[in-house]
Amino acid sequence: MIDKNGKNDVFFEVNWKDKVDINNCQVVKVTLGEKEAYIKRDELNAFLFAIGREEDQQKMIPQKLTKVRWYETVVGVKATKDIRKGEQINFPIKLSLPAVEKEIIGDVKKRQSNIIVPRI
Repeated sequence: MIDKNGKNDVFFEVNWKDKVDINNCQVVKVTLGEKEAYIKRDELNAFLFAIGREEDQQKMIPQKLTKVRWYETVVGVKATKDIRKGEQINFPIKLSLPAVEKEIIGDVKKRQSNIIVPRI
């Protein structure tokens, strides 16, 4: 990554060793000039989530959106006894119909460690 001031470049490295926790992108090596820092991927993701815009945050959180259709109608019943003869009783009914479409926001990819990581 290029420094905005143009003085120091920042390098992010993943999978630089054969160790399991490093090779599965669990740790990110950040180099700034002569100094190196090792940051866990989860902490880096939390930081990126915190500074992200609302649209970016929505992409990072796996969400499943199901659209539900409602059908509203009124059913009328004509009474023959006990209530005045000829009186009509109306019942408003609201029915949920089966979902027509499912939409995934933030495509989800599973890793070996069973941690769910969104693809960006």
